[in-house]
Amino acid sequence: MISYNVFSLSLMVSTLLPVAGFVIIILLSFFEKEVNILEIENRRVCLEHDLQQSQFMQLNQQIQPHFLFNTLNAITSLGRLGRLEDSVKAVENLSLFLRYNYMEKEPLVTFEKELKHTENYLCIQKTRFGEKLQTVIEIDSKARDTLLPPYTLQTLVENAFKHGLDKKTGQKFLKISLYRQGNWASLIVTDNGPELRIEEAFLSSGIGLKNLRKRLEMTFDMRTELKIQRKEEMTEASIVWPYTPEVKL
Repeated sequence: MISYNVFSLSLMVSTLLPVAGFVIIILLSFFEKEVNILEIENRRVCLEHDLQQSQFMQLNQQIQPHFLFNTLNAITSLGRLGRLEDSVKAVENLSLFLRYNYMEKEPLVTFEKELKHTENYLCIQKTRFGEKLQTVIEIDSKARDTLLPPYTLQTLVENAFKHGLDKKTGQKFLKISLYRQGNWASLIVTDNGPELRIEEAFLSSGIGLKNLRKRLEMTFDMRTELKIQRKEEMTEASIVWPYTPEVKL
């Protein structure tokens, strides 16, 4: 004969089991939906990342013909002046310039690579202008190992010539400065070209500065800055980005 306690326990179990089963089914359905949502979100993030990488590579590809066009103009001017030896030297520098352009595919490169690449461009300009062009390079040893998007320095230097030094008569001055302030790196290109409106520099520079600003925003999650200002009859183009040292294995 079944006791009252056993009967009560059996009744409670038989009543709660369906309820518990129903709750478990609901929870399993909920977790399954959560997993599906996470999978969808993960796919979305991956697609956005792939799209961003694709856009970044497109920007890198756009910037190369832009520089090539301006460099070829400089070499053409040497030929028109009958400076054949200088033209040959400029073509040699251009070949090194192009080698960097078509081999470098990483989203970040060392500043040393950027500087060496830009020096090839400066050699062409020095051949073109001779002693009228003076260049100064100042590099903070604490910032030398930083990484930055490719063609960053080249963009600022090319902009200095296109909107300033090409229009400057007499002595031409260009200064490249790299500094580090805490967790931030700062790159400044200064020239003594004639004054220009800030809006004009961005609107008429084609893909140069606008391209660089977009690439900085896409590369770094933290604050970046790109600006041009006039200081004491000098034009100063500068960028600020998170200091990112090269990891040496």
